[in-house]
Amino acid sequence: MKHFSMTELPRSVTARKLGLDNTPTGAHRANLEMTVTMLADPLREAWAIQCAHERWGTPALNVTSGYRGFRLNKAVGGSTTSAHCVGFALDLVPANGRLAEFKTFCRDWLKGKPFDQMISEDENAAGVPRWIHIGYKNTQGGQRRQLLSMVGGKYQPITA
Repeated sequence: MKHFSMTELPRSVTARKLGLDNTPTGAHRANLEMTVTMLADPLREAWAIQCAHERWGTPALNVTSGYRGFRLNKAVGGSTTSAHCVGFALDLVPANGRLAEFKTFCRDWLKGKPFDQMISEDENAAGVPRWIHIGYKNTQGGQRRQLLSMVGGKYQPITA
């Protein structure tokens, strides 16, 4: 793992506040490492090239939610089938604040690559998300290659 650490991936303010142990199991750590190695690190490296080309500043990506044990997932209102619970998903926010650009970049970069989901989460009226969810695999190990937006609590395919 080049750009992410095992320390940051299970970090959770909610878990700390509620006194929940959010330590990933060995299998979940292996899934996190796979997710970062196969998806998040290459995405981050490609984003760095785009940021340098466009002069957008730092290409750092902040993990707002990584591994979530089932108790934490329930506490934050996550899906019962969330890939976060098995270490296959990360929610990311670009440190340079370029969420609209990051959404477009992720959509274009992921085309033709193995992944499960990209979700542009909690979009505003202009289509700008609060964060981008990237999933390497679903809880069954599948890769559906879904590009989705969540608007008003409802998922819809990303078009164009």
